[in-house]
Amino acid sequence: MPSEYVEYWEKAIPWRFASENRSYEERRALRYSLQDYMSDAIGFARFKSKVVLEIGSGSGIDSAEFARNGAEVISLDFTATSTRSTTSLFKEAALIPNATRAGAHLLPFKEASFDCVYSFGVLHHIPDVVSVVEEVARVLKPGGLLVCMLYNKASLLYAYSILFAHRDEGLNEEELVSRYSERILGCPYTKAYTKSEARDLLRPFFEPIEISVHYNVIDLRDQRKFKLNIPDIYELGWHLIARARRS
Repeated sequence: MPSEYVEYWEKAIPWRFASENRSYEERRALRYSLQDYMSDAIGFARFKSKVVLEIGSGSGIDSAEFARNGAEVISLDFTATSTRSTTSLFKEAALIPNATRAGAHLLPFKEASFDCVYSFGVLHHIPDVVSVVEEVARVLKPGGLLVCMLYNKASLLYAYSILFAHRDEGLNEEELVSRYSERILGCPYTKAYTKSEARDLLRPFFEPIEISVHYNVIDLRDQRKFKLNIPDIYELGWHLIARARRS
């Protein structure tokens, strides 16, 4: 992994709030109130007694949610900070941690090891993502489920908050989405996907594939992720949630 990727993600751990010293319960409440669609769309409770691998665990908050609902969870991240943060969060939540530091291009697990692989907001930051999808398919059991979130290229946030709001900066579309996709500016790589592109990415290894669109927000000048009262049926949200079966 290039050094600029490691350096960026060591400091940009999602839902860590290191400088604010928020408790696990405070972070959990904020996470699932801001992104209130997740309980239904992800379905943490559906994985009781299942073996789940999270790729890109960040602070560990979603791994912990699977564990709270009775899943056996392995949390994987390529940064040392995330691995430590996930372990610490599990201990605070009175859960047993199983955090592994490794990259997603060569997963340190045997074939057909998992009932579910979960990855929220990670795959769209990987340039050679096809090799990672192939690894995910390898470690999933036949019929196992990939649940992942990808950024939606057809969203209002992409069109307004990224492309329109920063149109005069002299950057091309790829440079703009990478620079402004995350809370900390300057992410080394971000790619947003249309629903069709997401299906094309997963189809070589997965069928059926279900994709839903959620999280109707825009970034304003003085407020990030301002919620809009728009029904999901219009598919303008920032998050694509893909549920894909290992074929």
